[in-house]
This record gives sequence, C-alpha cells and structure tokens, in this order.
Amino acid sequence: MKFRIDPAVVQLFGSETRAKVLGVLASSVEPKTGYEIAKALDASAPKVYAVLKRLETSGFLKAVSKGSQFKGYFMVDDDLRRLLAKKVRISVEKDWFSPEMVREREKAFRLANKMVVKVPKAGRIPKEIPNRREFIRPPEKDRVVARIAARHHAPR
Repeated sequence: MKFRIDPAVVQLFGSETRAKVLGVLASSVEPKTGYEIAKALDASAPKVYAVLKRLETSGFLKAVSKGSQFKGYFMVDDDLRRLLAKKVRISVEKDWFSPEMVREREKAFRLANKMVVKVPKAGRIPKEIPNRREFIRPPEKDRVVARIAARHHAPR
C-alpha cells in the first residue's frame, strides 16, 4: 500500500522511510520486527533494518527479543509517539484489530455520540462574495440536515 507522507514531516525526520517506520511504531501496541514493518509499508527490508538500527543506536527505539532470533522494536519517547500519531499514523492490521485498539475506538465513538453541534439556518449570502453560488446550500440538503438533527435529538 502506498502511504503519502507530508513533505514537512519527511524533512523533519530526514527521510520518508524513517518517517514511515516511526509512524508504524508510533501506532503499534506491541514491538514490531523489521520484517513486519517492511511488509506493512511494502518497503525494502534492508532499508527498514538500517533505519531501525540507526534509530536504536540514537536512543529513539529499544529492541526486545521476539522469538529466538528476532528483535522487536518499540518507541521509548511518548512525546514523539504522540507527534507521530498525529502526523503519520500508519496502523498495521494486527494492531488495528487488537482488543486495546478496539476499546480505544469504541470509547472515542461513545464520546463523539455525546457531541452536539448546532447547525445554523442558512441565511442570505452577500452579493459581494466571489463565487457566492458555491456557498448556497440547496433546500434538499437543508431538509436532510434537519431530519438528521431531529433523529439525533429524539428521545431514545
């Protein structure tokens, strides 16, 4: 799968591969091997291992034994993890469906369901605005928005 990384993030981390590797590790719930990361990113394994080794020696990652001959890498800096989770979130399928991540998403959905957003009635659009037609909402859309709002506010 092809991931697009913000060029500013690539510049910050020095390479696209490094940003992607860190992005995978930032959203991982358990240590990942270089092979798992390379497979998730559809990247060259030697390139990923070189990035992991450099990040480990610089202290951004720690490695743990994962089986007899494999190393699993994980991020040690929570501030860096939060930044990357915001800017370069790349989840591996195994992590996405892990019980911990499913609980996190369900909690976020419960919080989102409690949110109430009041949509103001559309008024007249001033004639001075260029391309003012782009801002005019058709009556059908007003009816749909009203129906959704009524359903949301109906007693359960």
